Order: sequence, then C-alpha cells, then structure tokens
Amino acid sequence: MLLTTRPLTGHVQPLLPLAAAATLRGHEAAFATGEPVVSNLRERGLQAFAAGRGYETRAAFDTRAREVEVLDPEARREVFFAELFVGIELEPRLADLVGVIEEWRPDIVLHEAAELAGPIAATLAGIPYVTVGYGALLPPRLLEYGAATAASHWQDRGLEPPPHAGLFRHLYVDPFPPSLQRPGGVEVVRQLARLTPLVAGRDAAPAWLTGLPQQPTVYVSFGTIWNRRLDLFQAVIDAAEGLAVNLVMTVGVNGDPADLGPQPQHVQVHKFVPQDQILPFCDAVICHGGSGTMLGGLAHGLPQLVLPQGADQFENAGLLAAAGAGRMLLPGEVDPETIRRGLVDVLGDDALRTAARRLRDELDAMPPPDAAVARIETLA
Repeated sequence: MLLTTRPLTGHVQPLLPLAAAATLRGHEAAFATGEPVVSNLRERGLQAFAAGRGYETRAAFDTRAREVEVLDPEARREVFFAELFVGIELEPRLADLVGVIEEWRPDIVLHEAAELAGPIAATLAGIPYVTVGYGALLPPRLLEYGAATAASHWQDRGLEPPPHAGLFRHLYVDPFPPSLQRPGGVEVVRQLARLTPLVAGRDAAPAWLTGLPQQPTVYVSFGTIWNRRLDLFQAVIDAAEGLAVNLVMTVGVNGDPADLGPQPQHVQVHKFVPQDQILPFCDAVICHGGSGTMLGGLAHGLPQLVLPQGADQFENAGLLAAAGAGRMLLPGEVDPETIRRGLVDVLGDDALRTAARRLRDELDAMPPPDAAVARIETLA
C-alpha cells in the first residue's frame, strides 16, 4: 500500500490510521510525499519516499493567498486547486511517484483527495487506487475545474482524461459525518471510516494545562497555513479580555509564541500541542475551519467559532453552522467585539453544544480504519 499526499497541509493525518490498520493486518505501507513530512514520518519509524516538491511551495501559496483575497470563496478555492495543486505540485510529484511505484511495486495506491498525481501514476502502473477524503466531498464545480486543468497531464502520458481528474474511480474513503455532508454531491462508491486526526496513547497532559484556572478553556488554532495571521490571534486575545476563560493558542511549528508578547497565565501560546492532548480539557474551539481541526473538535463534541480564511474553510464553516454546532464569522465581520459575542455563544449556548455532541456520536458510530482497509483489500 502506497499512500500519497501533499506536504503543505495537514492532510497526511487521515492516511495515518489507514497505514496503521494495514500494518496490523499484515500489509506493508509506505508514504510518498515531500519534505518536511518525509523526515517526520521516518522519525516516527514509518517508511516514506520523497515525492514532489516540499514545503518550499509555502511561499507561493502565501503570495497567491494574499492576491486572491478579493475573490469570492469559491473562486479562491478554484485558484488554489488549479494553480497550486495542479500547476505547481502535480508534475514533479507524478515524476517521482512513477519511479517509487516501479521500485517499490505496491499493489494499491491511496491518495488524498486533492493530490492528483496518484491516480495518474497508479493508472500507468495498471494498479487500482483509492481516494481518501480529509473533509467534505469536493463540490462538482471544483471537480470539473480540477479535471480540466489536470487533463493535459493524462494526455501527455497517452491516457484518456477521466471524469473528476480520476478521483473516486474505484473507491472513496470518507471521514466526514454523513449528516454534515452537503446534499447533491457527486455520486461515489463510498466507505465511511472514522479517520479523525487523533492518536491515542500520547503522553499525559502537560503540567501547564492542568494548572490553568478553573474556568472554561478554549483551544485556538488557525492550522498549518493561516497560522501566520498574528492579527487573528491578537483579536481573539482582545476579545477574551475580561471574560472568565482560558485560551490555549498554537501558532505552528514555524511560528514564535514570543511574537504575541507576554501573556497572563490563563492565555497559553505554544508552537504546537497535539489535539488529543488538549481537546479533552476544552469547552470550545476557535479556528479557521480546516477539516482536521474541525473534525478534531467535533470528535470531542466541542462547539466551534469559525473564522474561515480560504480553501475549503468557508464551506466547512457553513456546514458546521447549518448543523447548529458552531458560529461563523466571515473575514469582513471579524473584530474583537464580534469574536467576543461568538465566544460567549459557543461557551454558553446549550443548543450548539448538543449539536456538536450529536456529531461526535455520529463520528463515534462510523466504522474504524480496519473496516476501510478490509474494503481496500478487495480492490488489491
């Protein structure tokens, strides 16, 4: 089993439970991605091959993100899909994946839903592949756009471009709660699987966490891309001033907590804290609406205040709000006062908490990764 993903975001996380389940069932699993994820995986004792560009695409991503802020959310997402995921990332990853498959000879390829080189490489090798979701099913318009921009890469290798850029051809492993999924999406052969990015068995909670004042605790994260928005973190700090609430903020492994200045004990700023280490102690989440953060919060039944910035975040925020499990603030609405009102809501509104817990129960009832691997075995 070869698992392919892009290194820029946290989308390797849904693949990890599948790799672990495959290993427990006696299969060999390896990852193919860019740096620094390759090194991180190897440090964890996992087999990983370098494939495609690495985190150096971050600069291009940041520049383009600023340039397209004037566009509507759907148009922004199309730009990222076409220019970055296809235009910048697809070709170098495809070249490397072809070599990895020739050398390692997997029986099947698993690729995350925005990694579009995996289907081409697997088709060239004559082996099946499985698309693994990280959030809501990609909307039809975005799939059509992705198929059009990726078509030349299929044609250049003598292949007929398939619908949806080849996504979902054999099987789709879906980690999203069905009741949260948008209606009227693309028809797929679906295998639900509980792939929330939570890993059991980590170390006990750090002393600073258990030493927080006895009052509600809120986890604040803007993911792996938008964590450079120090103004958002500062707006949250300002919004919480005078409220009886603890804030635990993560600014990312490349961020510096000192950039936000000294904070009182009830405001903890760190580079990174594992979600499964902090979320059991939290009462709510403030985030950007990235799928990993959102699903992680829902896995603990936590209502969320979502400040979407780009990619799939606007859609996630809208789905969460429609399900009654969170509040959404669009970029033009964000200031300390609106964040404060939203924070009071997610901490005090029983209806929001009830809806979040319903989604938690739905996630808990979804089949485990082992069930998805058993389904994948039938393809291989």
